[in-house]
Formats: sequence, structure tokens, C-alpha cells
Amino acid sequence: MPTERISIDPNPAGPASVKFTPDPRPLKTLDLVFWVNNDPNQPHWPGRLKDDGTIDTTFFMPNQIAPNGDVSATFAAAQPFTYTYACSIPGHANETGTIVVTDP
Repeated sequence: MPTERISIDPNPAGPASVKFTPDPRPLKTLDLVFWVNNDPNQPHWPGRLKDDGTIDTTFFMPNQIAPNGDVSATFAAAQPFTYTYACSIPGHANETGTIVVTDP
């Protein structure tokens, strides 16, 4: 299974304090993805944004990624789907991204 990354990068010019790169993140089913936090000042915790607007904090990983952290839990989707996610740390909800999973 290929391993893919989503980088969490400082974004001083935008409305969010970070940007997720690439966004959207294209993946194939069963690709492994993990997040790399390049923000030197803050932890981040990507969680699945549910239809009701709440964030499932543990959908992708069980805990936050430390500043300059390069390790997170891996995530792999078993079927095609589009996941919208947001940082689940209070005050970071405007930090959002999308994962688009398609068949191999």
C-alpha cells in the first residue's frame, strides 16, 4: 500500500493559522495517509467533519500531533468516499481540508 502525506503548514496570510497541503488530497482505496505538522508553534488534530458540523476527533488518529511532529496514526479508506476534515483543537475549526478517495 502506498503511503501518502498531508502537510500541516503555517499560513500567516490566510484566515486559518495553517493550511493543509495538498488540499484536496487525492487517494486511492487502501492508500495509507498520515499528517506531518510543520507548524513550529502549535499542535493540530485533524478530525472528520460530520454532516451535523461536529468534529469526530478520533476518526483519523487518537491524539493531536505535536508542533513540528512528523508522526501521526495512519488512515486508509476501504471504499471511495470524500472526507472533509477540520482541526479539532478549540479555536482551530476554520482549518479545514478534504480527502477524496477513489478506486485504484
